[in-house]
Amino acid sequence: MKTIGTRELKQNPNTVIELVRESGEEFEITSYGRPTGVRIVPVRPGPRRWVTGASLADVQPMAPGRVASWREDIERSPSGEVLDPWEQA
Repeated sequence: MKTIGTRELKQNPNTVIELVRESGEEFEITSYGRPTGVRIVPVRPGPRRWVTGASLADVQPMAPGRVASWREDIERSPSGEVLDPWEQA
């Protein structure tokens, strides 16, 4: 987790907020180098840059019986594109 001082936050609040939104990282606010107990946390984490090998090892392939159902869902979509179900409109 990154830290940011109260002075920097006061001088550049929009820059800091955009950085949090774009990176998806949390920032801990400090005062004179000491944590204040306050954090800036994104509502929805940003994309992960790296996926660990352990995470990939847990991925299970789609069951053959589900492939046809998944394809039908895509074809029924009005635009024909796959939408992220967690994306906020």
